[in-house]
Amino acid sequence: MFPNITSKRLHYRQLVADDWRFFLSLQQDERVMRYVADPQPEEEIRRDRFEIRLPHWQKGSTHWLCLVMMEQGQSAPLGVTGFIDRGDGVVEVGFLLAAEAQGKGFGTESLHDIARYALNELGFRKLIATVTAGNEASRRTLLKVGFQQEGTLRKSYHLAGEWRDDWVFGLFADEWRPL
Repeated sequence: MFPNITSKRLHYRQLVADDWRFFLSLQQDERVMRYVADPQPEEEIRRDRFEIRLPHWQKGSTHWLCLVMMEQGQSAPLGVTGFIDRGDGVVEVGFLLAAEAQGKGFGTESLHDIARYALNELGFRKLIATVTAGNEASRRTLLKVGFQQEGTLRKSYHLAGEWRDDWVFGLFADEWRPL
């Protein structure tokens, strides 16, 4: 059974097949994906981004833990969040918020929840995140949670027809401070 991850305003559940329409809406919204990925055909989104996140997740899994985030007392999804084990006690975090849920602090709150679960409950030693340069909203969210920008990977990600820089962030377990 999946652990109960909650916070003041949010609760989560693992992604399931019935979430396909919502997941697809995130992936096809240019406002959400502007700094994340180029548009893909629906079949590729289903195969390459959705179905690989459906298997049950447990510590040691090699696929993303993908959680659907919702407001407390609500069942309508706001976005997805989660992480993937990169080895040596390090997990990479990521999140996508529906356009209408952006700018309301849900990203920061969900990242605190993910940090608490990954660092405190599962015992990972470090969280990392990679953000396409220019994505100031995600950068601010990571910094609010305590991540430090560790560097820039120059022209490392091809997006919208050009090579873009990536910003790399990290947060060690002994640096993280809960809300």
